[in-house]
Amino acid sequence: MIINLFSRVLPVITLFPASVLMAQNYQTMPVASGYTADVIANGIGSSVVSTNNDVDGVSYAFVAKDFQLTSTSPAITYGIPVDGVINSVMTATPGLNFQLGNLSANNSLRLAAINDSGTLTFTAAKAAIKLYMLAVSGSGTSTVSVAVNFTDGTSQTFSNISLADWYNGPNFAIQGIGRIKKPGVTPASGDDVPSPEGGTNPRLYQAELAIDAANQAKQIQSITVTKTGGSGIPNIFAFSADAYSDCAPPVLQAVSGITANSAFVSWTAPASAVSYDVYHSTSGTVPASTVTPTYPGIAGTNTTIDGLTPNTTYYYWVRTNCNSATGQSAWSFAGTFKTACSTFSVPYTENFDTTSTGSSTNSNAPSCWSYLESSSFTGYGYVTTSNNYSAPNAYYLNNSTTTTGSQMLVSPPTVNLSDGTKRVRFYAKGGTNGNTLLVGTLSNPADPASFTQIGSPVTLTTTHTQYTINIPVGTDLQLAFKNGMGGTSRSIYIDNITVQQIPSCIEPTAVTPSNVTMNSATIDWTAPASAPANGYEVYYSTNNTAPTATTVLDATNSVTSATTSAPLNSLASDSNYYVWVRSVCSATDKSIWSEAVATFRTGYCVPTSTNQNSWISAFTSTGAITDMAYTSASGAAGGYQNLTTSSNKITNTAGTSTSISLTAGGPTCGFGVWIDWNNNLTFEASERMFVTSNYTTTISGSITPPAGTPAGNYRMRVLADYNSSVPSNPCAAMTRGEAIDFIFEVAASLATSEVNAKKKGADLYPNPFKDVLHIGNTKDMKSVTITDVAGRVVKVIDYPEKELYLGDLNAGLYLVTVHFKDGSQSTGKAIKK
Repeated sequence: MIINLFSRVLPVITLFPASVLMAQNYQTMPVASGYTADVIANGIGSSVVSTNNDVDGVSYAFVAKDFQLTSTSPAITYGIPVDGVINSVMTATPGLNFQLGNLSANNSLRLAAINDSGTLTFTAAKAAIKLYMLAVSGSGTSTVSVAVNFTDGTSQTFSNISLADWYNGPNFAIQGIGRIKKPGVTPASGDDVPSPEGGTNPRLYQAELAIDAANQAKQIQSITVTKTGGSGIPNIFAFSADAYSDCAPPVLQAVSGITANSAFVSWTAPASAVSYDVYHSTSGTVPASTVTPTYPGIAGTNTTIDGLTPNTTYYYWVRTNCNSATGQSAWSFAGTFKTACSTFSVPYTENFDTTSTGSSTNSNAPSCWSYLESSSFTGYGYVTTSNNYSAPNAYYLNNSTTTTGSQMLVSPPTVNLSDGTKRVRFYAKGGTNGNTLLVGTLSNPADPASFTQIGSPVTLTTTHTQYTINIPVGTDLQLAFKNGMGGTSRSIYIDNITVQQIPSCIEPTAVTPSNVTMNSATIDWTAPASAPANGYEVYYSTNNTAPTATTVLDATNSVTSATTSAPLNSLASDSNYYVWVRSVCSATDKSIWSEAVATFRTGYCVPTSTNQNSWISAFTSTGAITDMAYTSASGAAGGYQNLTTSSNKITNTAGTSTSISLTAGGPTCGFGVWIDWNNNLTFEASERMFVTSNYTTTISGSITPPAGTPAGNYRMRVLADYNSSVPSNPCAAMTRGEAIDFIFEVAASLATSEVNAKKKGADLYPNPFKDVLHIGNTKDMKSVTITDVAGRVVKVIDYPEKELYLGDLNAGLYLVTVHFKDGSQSTGKAIKK
């Protein structure tokens, strides 16, 4: 049996490399005397005032972070720290720092000439295993010798120590501290102006001096440094020590007694131990020797670390307090443990989105959850990015070749899970239709045989569906989702698990839209097992933020219904809508809002393009009642534009062919034209009226409205796709191309009787006409009125001739009314080409 218990921690101690987690006994060694120069400009005022020398011999000094030429000068963000503490960035010495001398006094042992030397005396003598020198060489490299002077009168000398130039050298303890040019007798531009020097220069370097074993117990009183070579100017700023101690640190033992809030730690006692200090943290950073212990002065060799946070990784160190001369050891190697998970209270949700993904060779689960399988099981369970209900993750179970035994995802222990008042809601799908998922509880979270099934197996489809299962009365505290198998390689995906109280008012499910128009839609849903006494409330919005119990409902965002259906009217056209429904059991008892939001769009889908270097540069028609001639020198941003309210439209009668021509901007494309003849806001495959068969730049074709199509306006979509020679998706998210919507107007056809029958005193011909319309009989005519189909009078001709010159009219259908002198009139229809 394999069990990945991510909710528990094995009682073991983890040891890390000594260079990382064995705390060195680093201590600063403040200097009492011996500095010869102040080379750090600080405070307010000219650098000449706050320094008495330079670093490099050519008037450049370091600058502190508090330097300002005047009190109104802008503060700088770089420089020597004001407190003079340099925290070394060298990875080999984590936790090492240096204490500079007073920034407002001499703070450098500056050695300008070969054989120049000086002695730095420390405020307190210390024994050390190693010394670390903080120094730099200005205006070139240099070498020095360092004599370490002990209180017994002996010394240890280190020769030929190379100091790098203050720019671009390796082994730096700090970099990017900036510099400033001290004014000369004749001030120049750039004087007293601090510079960050690219953020990486100048630098201070760290040199290691290993004390001989024979000298490690000796107290170091002072350091004498002598310049022995090089063109640069050595500047010695500080020393620190890895302090020697004959007091040994303890050896940590395995951690035990781990709970959600505490852990029992122990160690072996070294010689001369009087007591111990314990320090713990959620950070693995090695504590300094000066840190305040969490538990100081422990007399025994164990203690309980308490007051901890559940499900959290902790690190701890122990040091020895001895009765010897050096008194205190370095901190021990680091120990680490993770506290157990606390028992969860409802409600809680797990969507797997904050857990790292696993694999078929690395089964995993969210923190406090676990993956559990039978012995010798070949399957796996892990967090995956595929087949999620809500991005980015879901949980995946696959039994591989195993058809017997168990594999399951186990929840954290839950307070009163089986008291009969809880339920679990989740989304799940199968890799194929018919895969089954079993939901149950465990009495022993480490034993798959302790699984008790709840209800019947859940039969899954290949689409994520929400399921709600009430948890019956019992004693188990952990929920489990088990692969029902029934064959090899049965895949199950689970997402958005919520464990909660069973509400007194149950929410509806399966909320779906139907009958969507440009300004309305119908919303349907499934009632809960116990229908609410006071019906339902429906909330809708163009924002996908789910409503809450405090969301204010009004006539602009909600409706009520006594049934499982509700119409939504007066909606904004061409908008995306999101809808939720809740049950109203009483005025004070309403369900939560349905989790599965219904979505719809009051309009046509909006195609997109990430690149518009291919576009529709021309779309024209000929032979229609009204022709269009659209042209554009560039594509629309986003790859789509709606021109249905523009003058670009085609008008023709049903059953009559209209010739079209399309031209691509840029290289060759595929073209498609769709017209929504049934006005259902969807471009069906049968409504594709034209399509290319290969890539082209310019192509001609025709569009014929189906015979019998009612007169009216219809949405026409023209699409150019650089990556498809035969476009088939009018809603495509293209990588390169453009789509434009126009209007195709179907005009009312002239009946035969209207075209051929002779009207009293007025025959109209030819019909359709181009520029001149003839009236067959002009006897007793008084005037002619011409009206468009919208009822607007566009022309009045008094005492007309037989020929009416109407070339100034737009193409379209017109009503021609002849007025006679006796007061009678005759009206006929005429089509202008």
